[in-house]
Amino acid sequence: MGFLDLIFPPRCGGCGAYGATWCAGCAAQVLWLPPGTVAGIPLITVGRLDGPLQRAIHRYKYRPRPELATALAECLAGVVRTVDVRIAVLTFVPLHASRERERGFNQAERLARRLGQTLGLPVIAGLSRVRATPAQVGLGEAGRRVNVVGAFCWSAAQPPPEGLALVDDVCTTGATLAAGADAVARAGGSITAFLALARAQTLPALAVTLPGQSTCP
Repeated sequence: MGFLDLIFPPRCGGCGAYGATWCAGCAAQVLWLPPGTVAGIPLITVGRLDGPLQRAIHRYKYRPRPELATALAECLAGVVRTVDVRIAVLTFVPLHASRERERGFNQAERLARRLGQTLGLPVIAGLSRVRATPAQVGLGEAGRRVNVVGAFCWSAAQPPPEGLALVDDVCTTGATLAAGADAVARAGGSITAFLALARAQTLPALAVTLPGQSTCP
């Protein structure tokens, strides 16, 4: 524990208890889910968007508490290590510049960079959001898909690399992730896997696990 921790002790993002940014009690309450697919691409998450995990993500994004990215990325890294998917490079879902200024940071980028540090993987800012879109919160599946059509493009100087995984904080219907994958495909690449902290209960067609995988830790 550092000197600043003695003055400003960390608080759990899930329950608010002092001592750690993510406590063992909250970790034990996560509703673990097996990997699934979105648009035919493997989706790897820590668990269901519920309980302490949901509270931690909301505090991370909206309080905001960007320091929670480290603990949350470690949770996601633990799941990624158990899945037989070749990931070589990470990228992330971008925010529009106006939204990022309003929030002060891009939660997906910060999560991806902490995840890259934990897994020893490079992170590239490959995607750009070419138009501002209304918030996805409150929209149904069809509305979310329409909302993000053409919202992204691949803007990195280099083409999309092999083994590219796309990181976001939450997968609700999969519309945002699928739109990101479409932008990568238009640039001649492909997404190997989607990585997110949590997925919503309403996300359809996620009962299929990856070959050789039956459960998450």
